[in-house]
Amino acid sequence: MKVPYSKEPIDIRLMMLVCLRRFRFVLYGICIGAIIFGGVYYLFRNVINTEKEYEATAEVYLEYIEEVELANIYINQQTWESMIFYDKIGEYAAEELGRTHDPEFAAKHITATLKTDVRILSVIATADSEKEAQILANAYANAAVKFAPFFKEIDRAVVIQKANKAKVVGYDDRTWAMTFTGAIIGCIVSILLLLLYFVLDDSIHVPGTIEIRYGIPAMGITTDRMRKMDLESGEGYLGNLPKERRRRTEFYRVWLKVNYVKLTKGFKKVAVVGTSLNNDTDYVANLMYFQLKELKDKEIRALDHEEITEEERFYTAEDYSLKFLGSVNNNPEAAAEAAENDAVIVLVKASDHNGKLIERALDLLRTQEANVVGMILYDTNASLIRNYVFSPLCSSTKKLKEDIYDAVNTSNIIPK
Repeated sequence: MKVPYSKEPIDIRLMMLVCLRRFRFVLYGICIGAIIFGGVYYLFRNVINTEKEYEATAEVYLEYIEEVELANIYINQQTWESMIFYDKIGEYAAEELGRTHDPEFAAKHITATLKTDVRILSVIATADSEKEAQILANAYANAAVKFAPFFKEIDRAVVIQKANKAKVVGYDDRTWAMTFTGAIIGCIVSILLLLLYFVLDDSIHVPGTIEIRYGIPAMGITTDRMRKMDLESGEGYLGNLPKERRRRTEFYRVWLKVNYVKLTKGFKKVAVVGTSLNNDTDYVANLMYFQLKELKDKEIRALDHEEITEEERFYTAEDYSLKFLGSVNNNPEAAAEAAENDAVIVLVKASDHNGKLIERALDLLRTQEANVVGMILYDTNASLIRNYVFSPLCSSTKKLKEDIYDAVNTSNIIPK
């Protein structure tokens, strides 16, 4: 039954196989997504963006007088936090820095904290540059050393660790997280694009699509591997190839021959036309002529054994002909010539994005009232069609292939 392309049902099995054949594009999508997200983030966050905040720390040792019990000392962390950038400490630091004391600036960039041991004071400075942070930390640490003796409980203070380095703060580098996110997004987008590509693609991948879309029987298929074998054989399709290599394509060859006999039964003049803009059907012609030769040889043997009479000749009769007329899309006049024959077979190249070309060819033949009896799908991907027809997960399909091969080589399965 003919179904318009726009309403053609989706073949899930075929869709999965076609998408798996193009799985490399998913890998490309993953890589591109990772590079775009991770690379752009790294570029803007680490290369272009220069607004970073650095933190440097200097440590001061506070030496208390002997009479002081540290457990009861009132000079706590809150004391240092409130005094580090005010009063004398700020003035001492400003003097060392050669600047005017600015309490607001100091409050924003300087802080102090006491470690568990109340004798260690950490002076922390933040700035826009690593060097500036070190200078501020060391200046305020020195100022704290000068100011410490003003407390009657403190004998003296000394800097035990200068701020020789600064670290970046308030900065969360998420380059790897963005890279991973980009890879996931790239994977999802590429899978969706693959599915969209399959839906929009008007190519013919399997013979069943021919019957659904155009309402014309699929006479058979040939594969890209069969084309290669034809080129290697030299004289006629599969003629000189070893048995093991012939076995790989036997099913499709038998299918084509059986359907050729069935669909052209009673038609003495058969024309074959193509739909492609390229003249790439020579090996299909070789295949059909080779199979026609088998039919003629079988008929000659039947005559020799008196199984049929001279009047019952068909394939060996003088008025029987099989003509290849080329592509009707290249030569529209071939459609009129094809219509003069009893039956017309149309050749369709698989996976060629040629839906419109096929429709044009069929319209030309229909205008000339040609009798299109079947279509042959050629150059199908061997692995795709093998997995589509013979499931690798089903052991019975392997036996089916073996039975077909044994049958065609041990008996005459071709009907008259």
